[in-house]
Amino acid sequence: MPAGTLATPRSAGVSVVVAALALGAVVAAAAAPAGALAARNAAALAAGDLDVAVLAGDRDAAAIAVRNLGAIALLAAGAPTLGTLTVVAGVVLGTGLGLSGAAVLAALGPAEALTRVGPYIAFELAAVVLAGGAGVLPTVHAVIVTAARRSEVRFLAAYGRALPTSLALTLVAAALVVIGACIEAVVIAGHAR
Repeated sequence: MPAGTLATPRSAGVSVVVAALALGAVVAAAAAPAGALAARNAAALAAGDLDVAVLAGDRDAAAIAVRNLGAIALLAAGAPTLGTLTVVAGVVLGTGLGLSGAAVLAALGPAEALTRVGPYIAFELAAVVLAGGAGVLPTVHAVIVTAARRSEVRFLAAYGRALPTSLALTLVAAALVVIGACIEAVVIAGHAR
């Protein structure tokens, strides 16, 4: 087995952890100043000025899956770009998640928000983290392998060896998105009654 292949599971783990921490930091940074907007949304909802359905967005599983698969594709697109697209997409997506999460929490409260998003959010967040990990995996793997001073493994060779694992992570993320979209559509239909 080539020396560069041995580090792929460790590299995948490191990549996913890095993606999760980075995304979490962006979400937290975006959610913190969203308080005023979230408070206005909560007041509008309490006054009957805001339709709760607006918080749900798309209602059918296919539309939800297409929207979320687009986000997954952008995050995973970092694999062939040394992670660059993953970083940019992660900042944009994390900001959106932080702002919308804060608005939903303020508008609905923690218990109702958990009831509405709890059944599917774990699938969608796991997909985002895996896709982010997939996007940075080839770069992380190449850095880990070349940093280990394995002179027989060059950066580009190590990078290339991590691409199949990156693709596998992306496919798992896509499957999680589809599962989450199906659950989300059922949950939205249940609350629309």
